[in-house]
Amino acid sequence: MRLWHTLFNRALLVVGVVLGTVVLAPEVLAFPHRQIIGDTVVYSEHPLPATLPHLLAKSDGLLKKSAIYGPGYGRRIFLTDGGWRWRVMALQSAGAFAFSSALGETIVVNCSDVARDVAFNGGSIAGARSLSGVIAHERTHGLIRARYGVTADIVYPAWLREGYCDLVAGGGSLSDRDAARLKAQHRTVPALLYYDGRKRVEAALRANGGSVDALFAAVLKED
Repeated sequence: MRLWHTLFNRALLVVGVVLGTVVLAPEVLAFPHRQIIGDTVVYSEHPLPATLPHLLAKSDGLLKKSAIYGPGYGRRIFLTDGGWRWRVMALQSAGAFAFSSALGETIVVNCSDVARDVAFNGGSIAGARSLSGVIAHERTHGLIRARYGVTADIVYPAWLREGYCDLVAGGGSLSDRDAARLKAQHRTVPALLYYDGRKRVEAALRANGGSVDALFAAVLKED
């Protein structure tokens, strides 16, 4: 019994080390394609088209409009095909378009079509949005952590973080019409949290003169 307990603990340790390595260095999953564009390194499961620099420039243009723009955003982007690499890295975020890690500020993207600037999350509702917007969204999470602390993902509510990131990204996966239809049908989908958060952030910034710092400070004080 003691032997099995020891072996089990060792197995958990090995799994933890492997997962930790994957989070810190997704490169270990042997992405076959790699391209350096400016300060960004893009890894991909599929050949990268000639349009990639334009896509990143479009995403950077969105990001630079943020009032908290700075050097804290992720510069290592991993484009998966939504298959085993995505499932290994995403864990509980499997239904997302992408996620960013505070450890090393890496960005991992679910299935995407770079040439068409589209990202997919596999959902039947709100299942597609622009890849350039997704990258801007995830990089904005990095800006938030750089400005308000690495614990920002825990300290600040989801509506604020996701809403501001979608605002910077130029929108989300739901149009006003789609959101209204889902609400009229009393449908509950994750995309509505992002949509409502963005609208709430927009309203708050209009009311306070556009100060992102004041908005985050006010929300923190409320909580």
